[in-house]
Amino acid sequence: MRRSRYAVTPRFSLSCSPELLESCADLLGEVDGALVTSHVNENLAEVAAVAELFGGSYVDTYDKPGLLGPRSVLAHDVHPTDGELDLLGLRGTAVAHCPTSNAALGSGLFPLRRHRAAGVRVALGSDVGAGTGFSLLKEGLQGYFGQQLLGAAGEPLTPADLLHLATAAGADALGLDDVGDLSVGKRFDAVWLRPDAGSTLDVVLRSAAGPDDALAKAFALGGPADIAGVWVDGDRIRGVSANP
Repeated sequence: MRRSRYAVTPRFSLSCSPELLESCADLLGEVDGALVTSHVNENLAEVAAVAELFGGSYVDTYDKPGLLGPRSVLAHDVHPTDGELDLLGLRGTAVAHCPTSNAALGSGLFPLRRHRAAGVRVALGSDVGAGTGFSLLKEGLQGYFGQQLLGAAGEPLTPADLLHLATAAGADALGLDDVGDLSVGKRFDAVWLRPDAGSTLDVVLRSAAGPDDALAKAFALGGPADIAGVWVDGDRIRGVSANP
């Protein structure tokens, strides 16, 4: 199994000329299986600057040279127009929602409900340029908070929703149809969460009312220190033993 792939990564439209974005599209066509990743609509000042430079919407700056499609992943998209959401849905482009980054920069609250209504695929991301780490447990918890703060405009997220956004939705965004869940026939990519005995997470997990409650507690209190093992395609790459 190939574990690394190429991605065309223009920093963002604000730092690119139209000609550079066109060359990115040419490169995308030359490299078999390559992805595209950049970011879009992160904050209002950036959105206004891109509109002034290009004379159109932020999403259009990627679409016009041919950089949007099912193998494209754009981060953030906090401030999309309805037309941009419709275009992302039409192109099959995925959005990586990076909650801690958006909160740290004060960028705004991610409109998950509007993305879903437009048929845009969404997964969790970390964006450690401004985010607070690689843990998708932390990102999931912050994502939950953000949707709560949106009130009626937010998407109420269950523990199962958070797990999906952190796993299967991410696999789908990257075009990986053989990972993302533990179904029969899938490659075994897994993270073993096992907190230290007597820790707060350990105590509350033992008193969980059921799987959903345990999952909620894992997102609320879990972190990298609680990970006892990691497997990629059946190979254990973290942990001291070959068997759990």
